[in-house]
Amino acid sequence: MFLFHKQKKIKYLIIGAGSTGATFACFLNSAQKDVTLISKYDNIVQNAKQKKGIKLISSVKGEQIYNIKIKTEKEYNEKADVIILCIRTPDILTATSIIKKASHKKTIITSIANGFGIGYALHKRFPENLILDSNFVGKCRWYDRQNIEYLQQREYCEFNFADKYNQIDKKILTQIKEDFTQAGMNTTLMSSDQFNKIAFERLITRSPFEATCIYYNICAHDFVDDKEETFKKLCEELIILAKAMNINISDNFLKEYYLNFEKYKERDDANVYSSILNDMKIGQNSEIDFLFFIVIELATEYNVILPTYFKIAEKFKEYKTINNFYI
Repeated sequence: MFLFHKQKKIKYLIIGAGSTGATFACFLNSAQKDVTLISKYDNIVQNAKQKKGIKLISSVKGEQIYNIKIKTEKEYNEKADVIILCIRTPDILTATSIIKKASHKKTIITSIANGFGIGYALHKRFPENLILDSNFVGKCRWYDRQNIEYLQQREYCEFNFADKYNQIDKKILTQIKEDFTQAGMNTTLMSSDQFNKIAFERLITRSPFEATCIYYNICAHDFVDDKEETFKKLCEELIILAKAMNINISDNFLKEYYLNFEKYKERDDANVYSSILNDMKIGQNSEIDFLFFIVIELATEYNVILPTYFKIAEKFKEYKTINNFYI
């Protein structure tokens, strides 16, 4: 474990200058925290420098230009205390070099990407570092790429984290919580059980949907008859898995999710491919490891039979999962 001097600022490094990474950087910058944003695209870095910052149009912060430190991986030559990965799970492997370059022996690494078990994967990949499980809700997206402008549309930003490996000094966890609270995020330091419950609930709202889409090659609008039945079976199988893992999911959770999903099916943006299916179609690495194959891994570990999941897994057993930390 390690301690910062009481007056020392935590040095944050945000890897990924997409909408979520930019939002994190702007929020921390607004509270005068020491934060640097890394982009793999030199044109984004140069445009931000020319405009003396990036613009965030935020439901929480309003509209403002933040003169944050933004660099490419090559330009960054410091050591960070906390590295926050705001990148898709398939890109974590590509970020290995900057993570190692920017880490000291007690650097904390966390990822806010969608998926379950990412903390475990990071722990295997970076055993010498301290791994913090976290997730984020904020509804962020690009507004104008050319002018480096971003949108944060939810009326609040929520950042939850947990020290599941019990390795990090409690004073540091408290300081991280205070930093993000001062930055304007609803921040909660959770127990492992609390975090697992929230993470698993989010898995339920993503994995069955993604699995159904890739199995039938369909969009949400097409979830009818046997497709809808498959979707619901997958949801129910995850409830079975949760019980085996001693994760308490409310009896009303699926009922509420089904109601919300029916509303989503009628929206215009439901007529697009899911993220995994879209990545598959363009030959890009997908999040299939942490939104689908993680279920197979957990089912095997907890000796639970999930027939619908196993059937879909059989279809995609030859799919190359180069980002699969579990193999």
